[in-house]
Amino acid sequence: MLHPGNVLEITLGTSCQHQGMRRVKPLTTVVVLVAIVIGTGIWWVFFRGPSSADCAPVRELLSFNKTQIDAMNAKTHIPEAGSYEKETGPSASDYQGWADGLADRAAKVTATDLTGPASELAKTADRLVRARIDFDAQSAHTAPGAAMPPAAMAVKAFNDQFEAQVKQLATTCPA
Repeated sequence: MLHPGNVLEITLGTSCQHQGMRRVKPLTTVVVLVAIVIGTGIWWVFFRGPSSADCAPVRELLSFNKTQIDAMNAKTHIPEAGSYEKETGPSASDYQGWADGLADRAAKVTATDLTGPASELAKTADRLVRARIDFDAQSAHTAPGAAMPPAAMAVKAFNDQFEAQVKQLATTCPA
């Protein structure tokens, strides 16, 4: 004859589904948590990128660049073919003011990992302006329909380099 207490023991013994599970030791949990904290600390110190304060002068540089390019683009007018309208564009002093403004703002970048790229951006802008001024001077002596002056290739190369540098700085210090 079964005693009610025995039935309970039998039922509990057979209904337990996790007999093979192991209990994690507290020391293992502590070690894993410490490793996560150390990994997060290393990432925070070395891989999170420049701080917001470090990026502020870079953002100012990029904002100035966009404002000045928009202003110069607003001065640009290329008439349709056959029109008697005169082509207009930014003057040499507009371009030089843009390059000088970039150089001034690049000089205000003080974060060690950002000073080089900001300075190179300003130097590329200066080279681009000088190439553009040379292109304009050469174009003034080029017959209509003739091949582009040699300075055109330099303008394109410096412009491509400048745009890549702007993109890299904007990626490093997003707005």
